Amino acid sequence: MDSKGNVYVADTYNFRIQKFNSKGALMTKWGTGGDGDGQFLHPMGLTVDSKGNIYVADSNHRIQKFDTNGKFITKWGSYGSGDSQFIKPNGIAVDSKGNIYVADTYNDRIQKFGRP
Repeated sequence: MDSKGNVYVADTYNFRIQKFNSKGALMTKWGTGGDGDGQFLHPMGLTVDSKGNIYVADSNHRIQKFDTNGKFITKWGSYGSGDSQFIKPNGIAVDSKGNIYVADTYNDRIQKFGRP
């Protein structure tokens, strides 16, 4: 949820993110299958920061950042076990300072990133 009560859903097998208002009405959706900017293999988790930016953990071994309307901002990550690399990240959270925590599933670890 964001600070306005909007709910974001990682619609994993439809390769998209959906945004609903607090009454459950669909406001917007974005994403298609693929590995380009704004595309997903299987978005597994997401979080919203204090500015309304959405961070999505995708099975494409990366994190993507979007604005509140779904416009692509940036991405990071690649396949592997080194720093800033992932193997199917599935959970993501942001703290009050803007640090991003990623559950890096098959590397059995959590990675912490400063605000991108």
